[in-house]
Amino acid sequence: MLVGALAVFTLVALMGLAMICDVWAGRPVEPAYPILHGVASLVGSALVIVAALGGDTRLYLNIGMAVVIIGLGLLMGLTAKKGKRVPRAVLVAHVGLAVTCYLALGFFAFNPNATLI
Repeated sequence: MLVGALAVFTLVALMGLAMICDVWAGRPVEPAYPILHGVASLVGSALVIVAALGGDTRLYLNIGMAVVIIGLGLLMGLTAKKGKRVPRAVLVAHVGLAVTCYLALGFFAFNPNATLI
């Protein structure tokens, strides 16, 4: 289950990188692309939640971070939809938490007996 979630989040990360590259290159991001990015992240999050409900309490950290990451993503989407520029701090927080969450998920997926403490 966790390796599947990690695969989904790998695609989510690649989509996020593609959007950042488009913005840096001055190209507009296709309107459906951020929605697809968000939907894919929800699919990955659902897989993590199912694993946590199955008894893997290590994933509570990931679920908590995911709530914040998704909230920041929604904030960025609503800001962009209003035609305003997304604050850099919000983008950096979104990306930083997402990378941390991804690394923790990878650690747990490939080290089934590992704990953070």
